[in-house]
Amino acid sequence: MAIEALISWNAPAHIYVEKKSDWFWAVGIITLAIAAVCFIFGEIITGIFVIVAAVALVIHAANPPHNVRYEINDRGIALDDVLYPFLSLDSFWIPHNETPPRVLIKSRKLLMPIIVIYIDEVDPESVREVLLKYIAETEHHEPALKKLLEWIGF
Repeated sequence: MAIEALISWNAPAHIYVEKKSDWFWAVGIITLAIAAVCFIFGEIITGIFVIVAAVALVIHAANPPHNVRYEINDRGIALDDVLYPFLSLDSFWIPHNETPPRVLIKSRKLLMPIIVIYIDEVDPESVREVLLKYIAETEHHEPALKKLLEWIGF
C-alpha cells in the first residue's frame, strides 16, 4: 500500500547567512589562540583537535544548505528519506513571529528533543491543520544553542 503525502514542500535545511572575510578571520584568530593555549599547556592532541574542528565548522558554514523535501503523511513526518513516526513525536508549535516560518516539533528522542522544520512553499496554517489530526499543539521554543549558533553565523 503506497503512502500518500497529505502535504509536502521543499525548504532549506537551515538558515544560511553569507559570510564576509571578517567572519573567517575572527574564527581563525580565535581558533589559533585556543590552540596556542593548548600547546603551551602541553595539550597537543587537544590543540590539534581544536584546529581540525574549526576547519570542519568553517567548511560547513561556508557552504549554503541543501534543500530538503518535507512531507507529512499518515505515518509521520518525512525529511527526505528519514521518517519521524507520529508515535515518536509529542507535539508541535508554529511560532507566528518568526521569519522564515518554521514548525517546532517536540520529539520523544533524547538526543533530538526539538526538530526545526522551515516552511517556504506552503501556508503555515495548512501545515498546522494537517498536524493537528495526529499530534497535539503545545507552545515550544527553539533551543538557545541553536539561536546562539545562528547569531554567530553557523
